[in-house]
Amino acid sequence: MAIKGSLKEASLPDVLQLLTMGGKTGCLSVTNGQSFGYIYFEEGRIIYASLLNRRDRLGDIFVRERVITRNQLEDALETQSQTRDGRRIGEILIDGGLLDEETLERYVRYQIREAVYHLFRWSQGTFYFEPAKLPEREKIQVSIDPESLVLEGARRVDEWSQISQKVQSLDDLFALDPNRSSSLSSLDLAPEQERILPYLDGEHSGWDIVDETALGEFDVGKALYGLISAGLVRKTGRRQRDPSRSESPGRVDEHRNLGIAFYRTAMYQEAVRELEGVLQHDKGALDAAFYLAMIAIRQGRYKTAESRLHEILERGGVNPATFNNLAVVLAEQGKTEEAIAVLDKGLSTSDHPRLHLTKAHLQLKQRDPATALGTLEAYAERKGSDLPPLYFSLKTIAEGLSTNIETAAAIASDGLEIHSTSAALANNAGVVEERKGDHVRARELYELALEQDSALPQASKNLGDILYRDGRYDEAAEAYERALRANPDLGGDTYAKLGNVFYKRRDREQAIRMWERALKMDPANDVVRTNLEFVKGAATGE
Repeated sequence: MAIKGSLKEASLPDVLQLLTMGGKTGCLSVTNGQSFGYIYFEEGRIIYASLLNRRDRLGDIFVRERVITRNQLEDALETQSQTRDGRRIGEILIDGGLLDEETLERYVRYQIREAVYHLFRWSQGTFYFEPAKLPEREKIQVSIDPESLVLEGARRVDEWSQISQKVQSLDDLFALDPNRSSSLSSLDLAPEQERILPYLDGEHSGWDIVDETALGEFDVGKALYGLISAGLVRKTGRRQRDPSRSESPGRVDEHRNLGIAFYRTAMYQEAVRELEGVLQHDKGALDAAFYLAMIAIRQGRYKTAESRLHEILERGGVNPATFNNLAVVLAEQGKTEEAIAVLDKGLSTSDHPRLHLTKAHLQLKQRDPATALGTLEAYAERKGSDLPPLYFSLKTIAEGLSTNIETAAAIASDGLEIHSTSAALANNAGVVEERKGDHVRARELYELALEQDSALPQASKNLGDILYRDGRYDEAAEAYERALRANPDLGGDTYAKLGNVFYKRRDREQAIRMWERALKMDPANDVVRTNLEFVKGAATGE
């Protein structure tokens, strides 16, 4: 399950230790105002970390460290822009003989460590851990023991509290005191202090020094602190932001990056703020409009999402994702025919596999398994061998509805061999085995589904039905209650059976409450109505 909270209640080092001790795999997102960072874990070890909109790009670090020249970096960036294979700068430099893998890994580790150390300084904000989420395939990953980072990070946090007394902000401009500069030659300066001396001219801010040297912000801050404390350097002012910066392409990109990052971690209010900031400066930013539509979908505001997606299409945003999500929105509003028409229109412009998959899903909603099977075949032809769990789930359902039970069972089994952690697929496989009459196997599959996702309501409900049928009423009640906690609107049948269990326990008040809820959801259920009339009549002596 996801873990989230406030950095005021749990510090980042505490969160890291929790994830490390639990051997967790997933992504920890951290936000502080308009700053955003994330740390990826695999079995309790850090494999990747980054800060959004940060200056310390890997290519720039290579140039500052004189690993490569600026011209070589620009050539590599040009090569990257002309290729479509998703190669990272490091890979291009290795292929060009300008870098070896050992050097690349060393600097990736440096970049990850610096990102984590920076996050440790955040005492306010929120964190969100999404299990099982891993970095994009092309991200260069390492394996770092978080405990070593926690120890160094704690030391740096303590030092920063002292450094900040003299260096309040790296936006400040710094200059050597002209009356003391002559004494520099007689002093034993640290290497970092020697390195920043050429930039202490009253025109370079602390961040400029970070950009111009190979030093991280901690090292620059520490060097400045020592020089200021010795009376050799003084603050001369603060970098004044250009008023036009708020409308510059770079600033708009920062809003966009933050908006997308907030969206991916379910921080929708913050995401809306940033994405609307993009649209204020660039009304033609269809990507920002698209993510605003996606937020509306997540929040169940389907009319708003429908309007935004239609507008995107009208403004030329003709792409598979827009058609697909518009179809989903229409289907959620009961407009299944209109949704399929939207998918057909999308397929006429781009024969994208995802549109076929969504179309098959909607055809199954229309109880048309034969047509859905044809659509799924078209999807598989275009997708190739990398078929997702949803494909196997839909095909299992389609074959099952077509009364091809053995075929449906074989498809579900094949899918589980490939996607053994798919809770939905395990649940669907259980339904098929139950229809075959193999209740033992069905129960095993429902329990497997719940191992993968304990909050999957349909799996809990299906398991409850089997337990109820076997007369194991207490276990059935536990399964039904778990299902209703996950989805209170799961169905009247669940409330009806739960009411029966309470009645068997002689808990009439709870039985009546469950049956009343069941009857409200399904007024035509005469059995529940009769039960209610009998129990209420017995209670009043009528």
